[in-house]
Amino acid sequence: MKRATSTIIILLATICQLSAQNLIGRVTDENGQPMEFATVSLRSLPDSSIVAGCITDAKGQFCIERKNAGDFIQIYSIGYGTKNLPVSAFTTTQTIKMQIEANLLNEIVVSKTRPKTKLLGDAVVTTIEGSILEHAGNSLEVLAKVPGMITKNGNLEVIGRGTPTYYINGRKVSDDSELRNLMSEDIKSIDVVSNPGAEYGGEVRCVVRIRTVKRQGDGFSYALTSQAQQHIYDNHDFDPSWSVLDLNYRTGGWDIIGKLVYYNQHSYQISDQMSGNTFVKMPDGSVKHNLMEGPFAFIGHNSGISGDLGLNWQINENHSLGMKMNYGGMLFGNQDNVFEDKVYANDELIDIVHSASHTTTPSSHTFTGNIYYDGNINKLHVNFNADFSDSGYKKETNVNESSQNDPAFVENLSDGYARMGAGKLVLSYPIWKGLFKIGTEETYVSAKQEYNSTKMEIPSSKAKIAENNISGFAEYAIPFKHVQLVAGLRFEHVDFEYTNECSPKDNISRTHNNWFPSFNASTKIGPVGINLGYTTKIKRPRYDQLSTELQYNNRFMYQTGDPTLLNEIQNTLSLNANWRWLTLTGAYEVVDNAIYQLGYPYDDDCTAMVKYSNAKETVRKLNIYLNASPTFGIWNPRYTAGMEKQYFNTTVIDPRESTGTRVVKRNDPMFFVQANNSFKLKQGWLIDLDYQYTSPFDYVMYKFTKPKHSLNLAVSKSFLKHDALNVRLAWNDILNKTKEHVCTDYGNFIHSQNNDYNSPCVQLRLSYRFNTANSKYKGTGAGADAKSRL
Repeated sequence: MKRATSTIIILLATICQLSAQNLIGRVTDENGQPMEFATVSLRSLPDSSIVAGCITDAKGQFCIERKNAGDFIQIYSIGYGTKNLPVSAFTTTQTIKMQIEANLLNEIVVSKTRPKTKLLGDAVVTTIEGSILEHAGNSLEVLAKVPGMITKNGNLEVIGRGTPTYYINGRKVSDDSELRNLMSEDIKSIDVVSNPGAEYGGEVRCVVRIRTVKRQGDGFSYALTSQAQQHIYDNHDFDPSWSVLDLNYRTGGWDIIGKLVYYNQHSYQISDQMSGNTFVKMPDGSVKHNLMEGPFAFIGHNSGISGDLGLNWQINENHSLGMKMNYGGMLFGNQDNVFEDKVYANDELIDIVHSASHTTTPSSHTFTGNIYYDGNINKLHVNFNADFSDSGYKKETNVNESSQNDPAFVENLSDGYARMGAGKLVLSYPIWKGLFKIGTEETYVSAKQEYNSTKMEIPSSKAKIAENNISGFAEYAIPFKHVQLVAGLRFEHVDFEYTNECSPKDNISRTHNNWFPSFNASTKIGPVGINLGYTTKIKRPRYDQLSTELQYNNRFMYQTGDPTLLNEIQNTLSLNANWRWLTLTGAYEVVDNAIYQLGYPYDDDCTAMVKYSNAKETVRKLNIYLNASPTFGIWNPRYTAGMEKQYFNTTVIDPRESTGTRVVKRNDPMFFVQANNSFKLKQGWLIDLDYQYTSPFDYVMYKFTKPKHSLNLAVSKSFLKHDALNVRLAWNDILNKTKEHVCTDYGNFIHSQNNDYNSPCVQLRLSYRFNTANSKYKGTGAGADAKSRL
């Protein structure tokens, strides 16, 4: 494969060198954003016949060979006015800025406070610079307000597609602190891609691309951001949550990059009622029923530091290379779980169990590195990335369990490490009227997990995981007069091996060969932009989901993974439409081998086992939402309403039924409303009042039976010259209505619990920036799928 890749590079580079005269330029939209897939053609007079042509790449760049004489260059993209430039006035360094068609401009209310949202290729693109969102806070707070995104349990998701993979200026984000520390004033635009194509890994379901404002000038710059918060319903002091110091020194084409991050995180989950029912058929034909119920509490406190160090060299406009390293380590990690359960057998109280577990993490580290090259050799664009990572941990859990029958003390020790190496090469070259991309990505992973327990019933585990993933893809994008088409195909070959020295019967070795087709079409019908896309994706089990390590909660509940888990396969058809300040999105998804947690009786004493498993039946999902973002004076509302619905009926084992089985239906949809309101007052004050409602709904086997309401208020203002100091005070979850009740019905095991995450809190954040200059680092990373599973 390496020889083949080298041959491709040499061949294409040779073709470029043999070209005679080239017309080289760059195409941007009205905001200066590079325009990919714009049609550029060399034409001759008087009949405007096409002499040569190409399509712009991801940077908006193009290169046309002048094999024959031509009189003018024509640039065209759907939704924009056509531009004609005489060849005699054309320079190789020229940038062509496109403008929205005149008939569309008549319908657009121009406002410096309104974020502009439009469809561009496969993405819903929202311009942040010059809009009211320019002062919304950090990138996470901006993302919560752009069309296509929703907040679930404090986590950002692309509607209907889950947690996205983030990119900043083409570089994959591997550390959430980078998003926290990127302020809204530095963001130019945000692309939400719900159906990414073949260039992205088979496990990448959705992508968010962030482009930053281009800063000028050399010298030293830094940005310091700190946040502290107070949870309202606990006794903790006003704790520092995190602090990030970004450093950058630029001179000429050189960038020296540095970052230091400190985090101090508290986590809470309180369940005033948790119950588990197990049903076991006895040898005499009777059904034994065990009920375990009582409150549950989880409190976690983790603290750690991480640091980045990197070097970037922008050789010229066509070539750049660099390297970056990151080290992260936990200072301390504590987790406490407390169960207080009454245990009944056939309605008779047989025990009262109090179980308190304390988990410490004496050591935990992650070391990662990236090197990259990004450049143009005439018309050939080359992007290469190599990544590596090394991570390890040690964890100790002590369980003190009091019981009327048999008190116990259980000590569990676990440790592990994982190492990964990855390389990715992407070549882009204009062919005929389109842009052709070809690439390869190779990932190698080695991991080890060891687990020991003092409880005899819990088996020890000493497992090793080895996985090699070799993939290749091809993608072709071509514009026609009224439609732009992108078609791609990705192939991934995976060798996976799991060995357990303590339990050889669990050893497994398997090979997967998967194809991932993708298709995307964009057009404009009058003022309405429309995009249709189709992709096939895969979800491989995380390595902890494959582990046979047995987690001991108490004597009546264990948890474990399963090394025989199958890959989850997802086929998705999506449709996006945009008109002025309205955006409509819908998707239909078919999921096979859906991964979820399955509960069942572990023994005749009705001990419950919770284990990762694959759904036997196909899960179908439908989601649709409508976003409106108009402007009324100082008020900028951004309202989203939509629905997510799954169709899933499954047969479960239930010894209470005469047939021994019954059907569980999980088809209730989730309706949601997200109402974000921003008010820009005089003297630069910005007030955000955000409300979100979520109805009860079903998700795979989980049934959420209570609605959620969330109301957040934030006030922010910038001070000093160039708004260098920003102060933001927020009150989150004012109503304290984000509690949930969730239940699962597996037939012979039924579990339910009320959850309260103690989310109401007051946050204070200070951010100071001095001579900020965005890094020119362009490494996009490799092995993203493996990183997410480690």
